[in-house]
Amino acid sequence: MRRDAVLATALAVVVLGASPAFARLFVDDAWRGRYLAAGLLAIAVAALVREVRGGVVAAALSSVGALVMFTYVTALPHVGLFPGATSWGSFVDLLAEAFDGLRGETAPTVSAAPFVLLIATGTWLVAHLAHEITVRWRRPGLGLVPLLVLWAVPLAFPVEGEDGGTFLRALPFLAAAGLVLLLGTDHGDQDDRPRASVSGLTVGAAALALTAVAPLLLPGYGATAWVDLSGGSDPRGYQPIVDVSERLKLPTERDVLRIRASERTYLRLAGLDSFDGATWRLGPAGVGSYQPAESSLHRADRELPPEERADATVRTRVEVEVLDLANIYVPAPYQPTRVEGPLNREMVWSTEGGFLATWNVTEDGGLGGEPRVGVSEGVTYAVEAERPAPLLEDLREVSYTPQTLARWTELPSEYARLAEAAEAVYEAAGATTNADRALALQDWFTSGGGFTYDLDVDPLRGADALETFVLEDRIGYCEYFATAMAVMLRATDVPARVAVGFLPGTVTEAADPEAGDPLTEYTVTTADAHAWVEVLFPDYGWVTFEPTPRSDQTQLVPTAEDLAPVENLREQRARELRELAEETDQVETPETPDPVPAPTPDAATDGTTGDDPDAGAATPGWWPWVAGLLLALGAALAVAASRRRGAPVGSAPRVRVLAAQRSLLGAGARYGVGRAEHETTHELLHRWHTEGRVSSDGTRFATLATAAAFGGDIDDEVAHEAERLVADLEAQLRASVPTGDRVLSPVRVPLEATTAGLRRAGTAVASRLRRP
Repeated sequence: MRRDAVLATALAVVVLGASPAFARLFVDDAWRGRYLAAGLLAIAVAALVREVRGGVVAAALSSVGALVMFTYVTALPHVGLFPGATSWGSFVDLLAEAFDGLRGETAPTVSAAPFVLLIATGTWLVAHLAHEITVRWRRPGLGLVPLLVLWAVPLAFPVEGEDGGTFLRALPFLAAAGLVLLLGTDHGDQDDRPRASVSGLTVGAAALALTAVAPLLLPGYGATAWVDLSGGSDPRGYQPIVDVSERLKLPTERDVLRIRASERTYLRLAGLDSFDGATWRLGPAGVGSYQPAESSLHRADRELPPEERADATVRTRVEVEVLDLANIYVPAPYQPTRVEGPLNREMVWSTEGGFLATWNVTEDGGLGGEPRVGVSEGVTYAVEAERPAPLLEDLREVSYTPQTLARWTELPSEYARLAEAAEAVYEAAGATTNADRALALQDWFTSGGGFTYDLDVDPLRGADALETFVLEDRIGYCEYFATAMAVMLRATDVPARVAVGFLPGTVTEAADPEAGDPLTEYTVTTADAHAWVEVLFPDYGWVTFEPTPRSDQTQLVPTAEDLAPVENLREQRARELRELAEETDQVETPETPDPVPAPTPDAATDGTTGDDPDAGAATPGWWPWVAGLLLALGAALAVAASRRRGAPVGSAPRVRVLAAQRSLLGAGARYGVGRAEHETTHELLHRWHTEGRVSSDGTRFATLATAAAFGGDIDDEVAHEAERLVADLEAQLRASVPTGDRVLSPVRVPLEATTAGLRRAGTAVASRLRRP
């Protein structure tokens, strides 16, 4: 039915209009595809069931079944043709993680898989309910309630650095909702045409006027959230470990930074202080709302104090150009001593967590403000740092106070089995000092323990997941290895934490000191997102260790001889080969310092690379499934619509002739050559004949249709003749129009009806405004 199609289309527009509310919660667009697909598919399934005259129960069962398959294809591991117990368990785990994250994460964050699953599932259910209430029960005002919830819930979360804003961001949703109200009121018309509702017009106009006059009344758009669902968390940006493990949920690898550096160095985002049993976080354990004390924050436009004293350091300079990144935390070498560039007045250095962040400073230049997403495309800055570079002999002599040990070995449980495994590694390596223990564990993970670097694994969540990884599976990516090593160190009284950021990147232009350019240019991509381990040594600072056995060998792995390397493993291998060649005089010395690596298992088959836990698992190829389902639904709707244009089986001959006439007129409208308002059926058929679209002028069918309309003598034989004539005319008409018109035929009428409804709504508005 025409009105059903128009209302379903309007509901789809409302779903699209709600997307800005979710966009404010995330720093990337990875959530958009599944959100939009879920909303549109839910409406399409509900519309199809109604089109074939299915009831409420049939619509609900069909929608749930389609939702199950949609979720299985787009978000869960495929273990068979249809979802089973394993998929259900993964679904429950992801939902539990999502609800836990609602209290643990702060916005804006990365659209991690659990959050995307929660959004897609909720959107599907809301869209289906809205369709049933609006289209099936003809209650558009009530039908907008679930869509209003869909729009308002994300607005209830406070977002760091939101700039107030406003009417324009709310306009898409309000305009689409007003359209539903305008077109949804049942006027009792016999022609099934959607018409504008004066009451709907009044409500929509009032809503738009109120929003224009007082936009801050809208929750989340610059005002305090009406309901704080974040558990009271202060807006401090997303947890950096999420940035690492979920950033790479992108279809292709992207260049993130272009840097020029005096030497290879990790670009650190932050050091994560505490482990909550699932992930490493900034701030003390058990604190839901955390922001560093103001005394630990220092303006970045002046000399920066160290987070921890470090007597042996190497000076490093890095110049950064942001290519494709949106972040609160500023990628920088550790420990920074000076930041240059116009943005340094808007940065702070925290000696809690050791991170640089962009900040909303107060008008008088104080630090009473809050962090904000200030790292964005086009931003440039330079950082000078004193990188800890101690000797192993010095680290073997350090001692710890009880307070230091208590602070940096805290864990949510004892992890006795992991502690036992660590002690076995120490004993096998003869490691008796903390420095030797850290090296022993690092070597065990990277070479001696039989671990494998792999992206196609489930997230490291659950009470036993960490022990299962270390003691059984031994397959994971950087978050696994860094988490496991840091926990095992803490469990054996070695102060440790996890740091996150980026690997040094790939050389794109070598330094040329003779030409006065001492800096090497690197390109850092999403594949370089990384997590590693830092161990605290009083008077020498936080020293980096690298437990991840990446097969591309781009990590910097400390050794007993060099605890602060500037060559990655690949470069070390190349240098060793050159030295061997020079000694034996067998081959010519290679000159390329940073050879381009061949494809490795780190690259997912769909083009996603790096430490992405889900890349190559459930993500590849889900769009073709969804596109195929949409096409199938469209075809089913077209078939159902074509069947409904005919008279029901057993109808009277007169009814059958009139149904055939409606079918013929509908075909003309679908193909873009429909009847003008002044044309009779006979005149339309004559025009088609003159234009060469049909072989006869249709006089016989026009006569039969006129007789049926005015109560003439119509029997079964005449009705059959009329149906045969219409089938022949429709086939000729279809063959006469261009391919583009045939492709657009299923959607032409709903689109034209929507346009007509908008025109009528505009006319109604104009006429009411002209009244005195």
